[in-house]
Amino acid sequence: MIRNKRVVSLVGLLLMLSLVLAACGPKATPTSVPPTKAPTAVPTTPPAKFKVAFVYVAPIGDMGWTWAHDQGRLMVEKTFGDKVETAYIENVPEGPDAERVIRDFAQKGYNLIITTSFGFMDPTITVAQEFPKTWFVHISGYKTAPNVSTVFGKIEEPRYVSGLIAGKMTKTNKLGYVAAYPIPEVIRGINAFTLGVRKANPQATVHVVWTNTWFDPVKEKEAAVALLDQGCDVIAQHQDTPEPQKAAEERGVYGVGYDSDMSPLAPKAVLTSPIWNWGVKYVDIVKRVMEGTYSTEQYWGGWKDGVVDLAPIGPMVPADVKAMAEAEVAKFETGQQDIFTIFTGPIKDQNGNLVVAPGQSLTADDLLSKMTWFVEGVVGEAPGPAPAPIAAAKPLKVAFVYVGPQMDMGWSYAHDQGRQYLEKNVPNVETAFSELVSEGPDSTRIIRDYAQKGYDLIFATSFGYMDSVIEVAQEFPKVIFEHCTGYKTAANVGTYDGRGYQGWYLAGMVAGKMTKNNKLGYIAPYPIPEVVRNMNAFALGARSVNPKVTVKPVWIFTWVDPVKEREAATALADAGCDVIARESDSTEADKLAQERGLYAVGYNTYLPDVAPKALLTAPIWNWGILYKKIAEDVRNGTWKSEAIWWGMKEGLLTMAPYGPMVPDDVKALVEAKKAEIIAGTFDVFVGPIKDNTGKERVAAGVTMTDPEKLAFDWLVEGVEGTIPK
Repeated sequence: MIRNKRVVSLVGLLLMLSLVLAACGPKATPTSVPPTKAPTAVPTTPPAKFKVAFVYVAPIGDMGWTWAHDQGRLMVEKTFGDKVETAYIENVPEGPDAERVIRDFAQKGYNLIITTSFGFMDPTITVAQEFPKTWFVHISGYKTAPNVSTVFGKIEEPRYVSGLIAGKMTKTNKLGYVAAYPIPEVIRGINAFTLGVRKANPQATVHVVWTNTWFDPVKEKEAAVALLDQGCDVIAQHQDTPEPQKAAEERGVYGVGYDSDMSPLAPKAVLTSPIWNWGVKYVDIVKRVMEGTYSTEQYWGGWKDGVVDLAPIGPMVPADVKAMAEAEVAKFETGQQDIFTIFTGPIKDQNGNLVVAPGQSLTADDLLSKMTWFVEGVVGEAPGPAPAPIAAAKPLKVAFVYVGPQMDMGWSYAHDQGRQYLEKNVPNVETAFSELVSEGPDSTRIIRDYAQKGYDLIFATSFGYMDSVIEVAQEFPKVIFEHCTGYKTAANVGTYDGRGYQGWYLAGMVAGKMTKNNKLGYIAPYPIPEVVRNMNAFALGARSVNPKVTVKPVWIFTWVDPVKEREAATALADAGCDVIARESDSTEADKLAQERGLYAVGYNTYLPDVAPKALLTAPIWNWGILYKKIAEDVRNGTWKSEAIWWGMKEGLLTMAPYGPMVPDDVKALVEAKKAEIIAGTFDVFVGPIKDNTGKERVAAGVTMTDPEKLAFDWLVEGVEGTIPK
């Protein structure tokens, strides 16, 4: 069994001598934002040994583009071990040779073939049509098919940070850039680097020399030397070998590498390098193809996804500069910044003309296919003129529809906090909201009214708005609609929800530890899967720390009705429950618990002043994080219709601070479990799980699937009663 199988083409030795063009070749660029097609699943039955092939345009020893891809291949092998066999061919020219090599892999039964140069695009599509049961992934292209995906990354994010460092390290205020081809991909990188340089040092300029090749060590070094002769004291590059960095070290100046950490080859020169982590995506694709769950995609991942990164910052960089750069890195890693943040105005072209107004961001299409011009501070010839000055963009108009009052201090209040977060954190956004909108004809009327008034994005935040959203969306195909907690989508309709059950499990742990008579109450709004799922999680959490606990629900058939909620809490207290949890929206249950000397578990938001002696904790929402992402995607043209289901890992859901009555050991116990949930090492609904009749529903070691969780229609052991019909 050979795990490191290397396939050598008949022309391989000749090609090694010629060092043909590497990486991506001169590239056309997509005219639309990935993804542009609805996912098309290709049924896959994993074989005994899954075979993955890689087609490389340059040698793996280039220490650049191809080396980085081969590190991804090795990560696949390390991750899957003997379950996966990989092979590769290096130095494959773009054109007929590529088609022959790709076809040969397909004929030999490889399940997944990854082609890593732009010029391999048409050969990949051609062969894919001949082998519809084989999966193909093409790097940097834009053509897809039912069995072909495209993958690329936002390397401009680390390029920008490397520019910040370089701008601080130059003494002559002249930086050089060895550039491959005058295409949008390369120009985008030069501009991102320059914006970083001039953010740190407004006096600095970036001088560009074109080599018109991806891989040519001699030309790359000659270009670097020419820049050094002009007085540049930092050399950056969009090339595949470390020759520009070696030239910088020979002259005693600094450099910024690319593709991989180039510091081992020029340790005195390299400040850092924007690098690729292809293995992160390759492992994900291999896993999903093996499982039979992979679908066609056009992936454009960023720093937050782990696909791009910055190599360690060199020891010559002062501590304050390093700290500045690391602070920026953290923002990209957490999604506070991204490629669109970099290209937000005011931005001038190299002639000093304002082309991006303050607060306006370039779209994905602007970046991917229209960037043929240089920003201010670049010295060199761009292939195209800057666009005409772009007028200040009209505000992105976003509307919110609430089922309860804005100040219900619960569900609608939490969503409105998200609306306010959106206004504060996304420039040039105008929001509006309607509260107390009944589900049914009223919601249809309100949603339609916002669409007629020209709102670009409409959030409908109650399950009962689902059909209204779908109806209005059909009438206004250019408006984007997002529906909270629903399941129906359309070309211009997405759905979103949070894994609230994660917080309810943790709240159950607290309640299970704090109860004295082992009776917990639960105010349940409606008998729908969402509520059943959360109540079951609460019971499972409580019984994980106290197997004697029972949970008594009271169904109130409303989301917000202070009178009914207080009545339900009173009934639970009268029944002997000494902890009352509520999935309803007002704080009346919390108040009643404090009045009766009981404990309470809140929901939606953290309101410690309402019942400070009763409130143990509460699962709470941070909707603003998601609202910001969706609004930015709409503005940037990257929005897609999808079902989003985020949880604690993404920060959409968290736990309110514990009340002072919760002992430290209980806090520590719950925090440890919370860490497991965030890390993905613990799932709330893993067997064995019995229903409340004693029947085993989930076997030991089995985890419920998301569709099963979304369709919950039974109560777990420990929950009293039945689900109303």
